[in-house]
Amino acid sequence: MNHPEGGREGKRWVLMREEQKGTTSAYQQIALDIAQDIVQGKYVQGQKLFGRSVLASYYHVSSETIRKAVFILKDLGILDTEQGSGIEVLSLEKARDFIDRYTEVEKITAAKQEIMRWATRQAEETEALMDKIRVVIYTAERLKTLHPFTPYAITVTEDSAALGKTIQDLRFWQNTGATIIAIRRGGAMLLSPGPLATFCKDDVVYIIGTDRSYTASLKLVCG
Repeated sequence: MNHPEGGREGKRWVLMREEQKGTTSAYQQIALDIAQDIVQGKYVQGQKLFGRSVLASYYHVSSETIRKAVFILKDLGILDTEQGSGIEVLSLEKARDFIDRYTEVEKITAAKQEIMRWATRQAEETEALMDKIRVVIYTAERLKTLHPFTPYAITVTEDSAALGKTIQDLRFWQNTGATIIAIRRGGAMLLSPGPLATFCKDDVVYIIGTDRSYTASLKLVCG
């Protein structure tokens, strides 16, 4: 019968702390630890292990925790317990299978946790983005309400389709839905130009209207 080794204080302390916190993972870890000892050759088939009280002292847990750990291994056919004859190692192969399955479950669990963390981050980032979008929309609507007649500016270039033509020639309002409120030419500003006002190179035409009106005006003047 092997004696517990003295170099495992770190693991025993972790198990003791988990036992004190009242979690159910301590006995599962002990079951895994015993199975690993069997696979690593520290215990061999047919060998008798220490009783529950000795194992409880070794792992610094209660006898009930050891009972649960042994029950898991007995249920899997790794250990056997008989009244008065102690705990016996039954199967190295089943101990190896148990560790392999445990490892796969751990991988799946870790993957699920990572997916959940990723999903949580995505949800938080999406919500933060939506908050910013709502602020932009609110601010834009507020500015539009405060300044419903903020003018757009369009510059007449030397290759502009409007060059040399009048407002009337272009049927500006009919084609765009926008109203020309001023034309800046050099240092002069012509306010409320009439239908016979002509577009000249480098004129800056100020209009008011919707975004669609601005697009149509830009196309009419510069297209």
